[in-house]
Amino acid sequence: MFDGYCRQIMQPKRVAYNKSDLECGYPRQDFQLQGLQCSLYKCNKYTQSCVLYLHGYNGSRLEAVQYASFVCKSDFDFCSFDFQAAGQSEGDFVTFGLKEEENVALVIRHLKEKYFHIILWGRSMGATTALMYTQKNQNIKCLVLDSPFLVLEDVVINLIKLKLHTPDIINKGLYELIRRSIAKLFQFQISKVQLPLHLNITCPMILLASKQDHLIPQYHFDSIYKGYVGNKRIVALQNNHNEQRSTDIIKTIIGFCQSMTPQSRFSPTKYPDRLLGDLDEQKYIATGIKIKQKIMRNQSASTHTKNSAQIQKDKALMQLSILK
Repeated sequence: MFDGYCRQIMQPKRVAYNKSDLECGYPRQDFQLQGLQCSLYKCNKYTQSCVLYLHGYNGSRLEAVQYASFVCKSDFDFCSFDFQAAGQSEGDFVTFGLKEEENVALVIRHLKEKYFHIILWGRSMGATTALMYTQKNQNIKCLVLDSPFLVLEDVVINLIKLKLHTPDIINKGLYELIRRSIAKLFQFQISKVQLPLHLNITCPMILLASKQDHLIPQYHFDSIYKGYVGNKRIVALQNNHNEQRSTDIIKTIIGFCQSMTPQSRFSPTKYPDRLLGDLDEQKYIATGIKIKQKIMRNQSASTHTKNSAQIQKDKALMQLSILK
């Protein structure tokens, strides 16, 4: 029975959904990356920026659909995927961010072929995974962190407390039994899932945190915010960990992304095959046009000079013939 409970922790029930459930009113491209099931939503304008959403524990890309239309309406493309062992992706068990970080790296490599700016928006386990990834890879434009945890041990102990309503001394004893059982069954150490107190991340960040969060203690949010090196902002939520985020909060998140990310727009009729816009690329294109124009002017001037020389030569020959 105890092993069964540990398996429930490591192998939460997958969210069942159909592809039609992923629709949000904007064009969607589904694709697969090494067993990960992914979706890319395209806004109505060409953009150099894409928001990559990372779902929480026991979640899936279905969780992201509620945000997709808001993001696309704001001229960002939006991508989501099922972490390993979640939704429709392959995988045997979750690792609360350790292996999920590799999932993120795989998807970002794919997106970087099309987009100049990548924004990571993670919730709970997804937010912690975003920090794990960005701690090692400084290629993210900005971070949206909704209720990340600092140390997995605290979350598991709180989960026991919520389910059994037992005192802390018993909860800690049960946690130790769970830790040992999970290590034996899955060769996975819960104690390895923790963020450093000093987060060497320089990209801007917005942190969403709630004092009413019964799953993640407040000190997790305080420590993450204090240890974050880059520009940061905190937004206080007024609801519990798994409750739906309000429209105002979603607008706050999108406003933050817009302020951090320059948007370039192109007419679909003028650029039918263009997947994205890049301000720097526009600059290079403009510079290239100027260089080409200069070359054409030089060629024209050179041609004109050559023509003038030929005319003068012809005149000189004509004069010589007259002298003869």
